[in-house]
Amino acid sequence: MTVSIVDGWYADTRIDWDSTRPPPAAAHPASANRGNLTVGAAKAGALLDRQLTLARTRAHSAALQCLGSSRFHAVADKVALLASEVPLSGAGRGAAAAGPDAAPVDLRPLATAAQERLTDAVAALPLVTAGSPYNAEALVHGLSPDPAPHPQDAPWHQVRLLLRLHRYALEALAGTEAGAGVAGGAPQDAVDVRLLAAGEALNRHRDAAEAAAAAAQAARTPRIAPATAYALGVLHADQRHEVEAARYAFQHSWRKEPIRLP
Repeated sequence: MTVSIVDGWYADTRIDWDSTRPPPAAAHPASANRGNLTVGAAKAGALLDRQLTLARTRAHSAALQCLGSSRFHAVADKVALLASEVPLSGAGRGAAAAGPDAAPVDLRPLATAAQERLTDAVAALPLVTAGSPYNAEALVHGLSPDPAPHPQDAPWHQVRLLLRLHRYALEALAGTEAGAGVAGGAPQDAVDVRLLAAGEALNRHRDAAEAAAAAAQAARTPRIAPATAYALGVLHADQRHEVEAARYAFQHSWRKEPIRLP
């Protein structure tokens, strides 16, 4: 308590210490934003689950319709006939030799053609750009507002299919003619680690590209909350970065010398 003189009168005044204290700090806005992001991520996951479930159901129905078509039954009959008369087996070779136009079965030209197609497809890829880590090439082109898949992913998907065909051809050659090779009669009775690593990288590339496309498609849903759209955008960017990492892993594996395991 202090004593002060006001107009000649003594008056008691009290200092309001509470008024001199700084006001209590308001709740940090980051906590509210963090809560919104959590809710947005949950809603984004639920939206993706609904859309993917619907797409899976439609694909299942389409597959069932194809299984009941006459075209599928014709293909199944041809496969069953081929399984009973495989030209690479002893019985199949005897049946082929009994025909008027009998010719020895040689898979090496077909395997060579598959390898050449793969080599040409890989040569068309931008491996120099993919060899630079964090080049952001996949992310930049993935920001297009066009709902159609970006054409830059198609060549990589094609290489993935051709790589599988090349591996199947090598496995077929390894199982015939005591492991006869594609070129110069080199044995192919071992697994090329380089092809295995390159195939795994392209599988990651395919999965990441499809995940990014699904996130972009979900983000185009009308009237979604901003936090949901933000979570989908983060998912899209993360998957496009995974596409970039898979391309880097592929070129790193492809340019190595072949390493074979017994």
